[in-house]
Amino acid sequence: MEYTCCETRLGPIYVAWTAQGIACVAAGEGEEEAFRARCRALTGQSPVRNDGRRAELERMLQRWLEGEPYDGPVDLSPLSPFDREVLAACRAIPRGEVRTYGELAAAVGRPRAARAVGGALRRNPVPLLIPCHRVVRSDGTIGQYSMGGPEVKRQLLAMEGAR
Repeated sequence: MEYTCCETRLGPIYVAWTAQGIACVAAGEGEEEAFRARCRALTGQSPVRNDGRRAELERMLQRWLEGEPYDGPVDLSPLSPFDREVLAACRAIPRGEVRTYGELAAAVGRPRAARAVGGALRRNPVPLLIPCHRVVRSDGTIGQYSMGGPEVKRQLLAMEGAR
């Protein structure tokens, strides 16, 4: 697994990849060691810095921020089948729309598993690319977000024009 740090209008975003696709994404100025630790925790691999793909990945992130969905490969191989199913359903949520944890649970055939869906989203190694910020609580409140907390989640939803 290799990684680089991309500059975006949201600030620095770390991106790690394997031969199977993008494997880990996280934001944070000066958070390189935390990013590496998160990658290890989520994937069991220690990423090695390689800035050879930085320009390509910055363009991809810029396009995503401008509204183009990322439909490229992601490496979710370390996750459970349930987690991968939840993340696939999450990836299908259109830009500008939100779903509740319960709605996402129903979409994967487990209508009573809203908490388990929340756990799967918390383990999402590639936030933004799999837009878990588009999932909110049943009362409409924002909830948590692994890539910067509720304020970043609110900012992303506003940027996308979500209601």
